[in-house]
Amino acid sequence: MPLPVHSRKDSLQQDLNLVKNKLQQDYPSLYRYTAKPRITALFDSCYATLQETTSDLAFFGMLKFLVSQVKDGHLSCSPSRGLRQYLREQQVYFPFRLRFINNKVYSYNGGNNGLPPGTEILAINNVPINQVKHQLYQYIVSDGYIETKKNHILDNFFYIYYFLAFGKQPHFNITYKAANGVIGTLRVEPVRESALPPIEEDYPNNKLLNLTITPDHFGVLTIQTFVKTTLEEAGLDFEDFLDSAFTLLRQGFGGRSQINKLVIDLRGNGGGRDLYGSLLYSYISKGKFSYYKSLTAATNQLPYDQFKRGETSFNDLNPNLLTKTTAGTYQLQPAAHNNLQQRSPAANNYTGEVWFLINGLSFSTTAEFCAVARSYQRGRFIGEETGGGYEGNTSGVQIDLTLPATQLTVSFGTIQYNLAVMPVTPIGRGIIPDYPVQPTIQDLINKRDTQLERALELVRGGKKNSS
Repeated sequence: MPLPVHSRKDSLQQDLNLVKNKLQQDYPSLYRYTAKPRITALFDSCYATLQETTSDLAFFGMLKFLVSQVKDGHLSCSPSRGLRQYLREQQVYFPFRLRFINNKVYSYNGGNNGLPPGTEILAINNVPINQVKHQLYQYIVSDGYIETKKNHILDNFFYIYYFLAFGKQPHFNITYKAANGVIGTLRVEPVRESALPPIEEDYPNNKLLNLTITPDHFGVLTIQTFVKTTLEEAGLDFEDFLDSAFTLLRQGFGGRSQINKLVIDLRGNGGGRDLYGSLLYSYISKGKFSYYKSLTAATNQLPYDQFKRGETSFNDLNPNLLTKTTAGTYQLQPAAHNNLQQRSPAANNYTGEVWFLINGLSFSTTAEFCAVARSYQRGRFIGEETGGGYEGNTSGVQIDLTLPATQLTVSFGTIQYNLAVMPVTPIGRGIIPDYPVQPTIQDLINKRDTQLERALELVRGGKKNSS
């Protein structure tokens, strides 16, 4: 008997159903921020839209939109190898980089398109830029209702999200406001991805871990990542670094007394190993502390082998360490993860003033650390709202689901993290800074770090450094 031949439409619907079924079975946070009826309606709407003529590219855009509505920054959809090659080699895009600052958008690196860096963009192809931005937001994953991370993603990848939301454009008519206030228009042609200006770091820093002491005897501790493998490849041991850094802070520097004011710079730190976040907090905690309230899985059929490799912080996770709840989910027992147990301060903990520098790229483990520090009122926060949520996230080991028909990959976390923090409203937000500081476009062009400047000014009691 011959095998049944599936139509293109049937194959796409099977891919979509596989995503839906897999998320319902194995993903613990499908309805964390978006109600079940809304999620069901979104899947039904996408299902009904599929046709024989629906391309892999259109299906990819549909899934990008769909997963972003779940409001989980660890949930993602990636193109197949063939689609990625098509996007890289055959498609054309908006030709330069932008910066999204305080509800305005500016050119940042325009290549040879005749638009000076720092020019305000008002509209693209007659669509107001804020309308463009909010349309693109619908395709970008982020924890809860946080927008700062989306803005940073658009800083570097505006071109691909504009393409997904608005399709291929023969040209771009840009309405702009020049530095002298004059409104003008400029027509530019699309370019291949390889012709785009390179991504530039706002404040290049080659040191992943660093402690500096200012001339007026304040500490600045920079931690750019909690990823163990990245640190190891750079020849760094995170635990040894923290021990040495905080010993120096306690004992003093250059023959002077101990340092009692510290800035911890976590901007751009996208996370990494869970235990590194709690370890860092143990060095600034003034007493015993709780870190995780609970860890929950949707199923006890987890990829246990993967929990023993890589960045994992779990303690030999196995089915015996999961307890089924009345809701049908599975809660991890305290023995499964050290962060579920009460923690103690480090032997050489620091008890002086702390100021935290954060931005929209402070995510995952970094946001967990910041949430606990905020809950315990350990210091003041400066910069932008974190990209990671205050209540927790959904991560742990990621499952990569490759779809048979399109070869797209949907990746999702298997553990819902709930932090042991004081409740705040509204939910679904990151850590909100006590002192919001957003660089201007000229600050970024000139590589002037006004966020760090403001932090040091506050550390000095509101006085600018006169030296």
